[in-house]
Amino acid sequence: MNASTRRIEYLARTIVNRLEDRGLVEFSDAERGIEIMIRTLEEHFRAVEALEAEARSRLGTQPGGRAPSEREIEDEMRRLALERGVTV
Repeated sequence: MNASTRRIEYLARTIVNRLEDRGLVEFSDAERGIEIMIRTLEEHFRAVEALEAEARSRLGTQPGGRAPSEREIEDEMRRLALERGVTV
């Protein structure tokens, strides 16, 4: 299990525990809820990574040979998400 996978599992457990603690959701099997949350988080992280990769590809090298700034990449990611009807 790599560090990224452990972080996702930790985040999933935290979310499920919070939801249950606040009485918003009651899982009859918390482990199943955690598995669903892990899968959902992994899908969302992959989607964001794909948006970032496409944004970097679209922006390429800026005039003067400089790399795009993080702000420019984020703005392009938002434009791509909006085009695709994706919420980020």
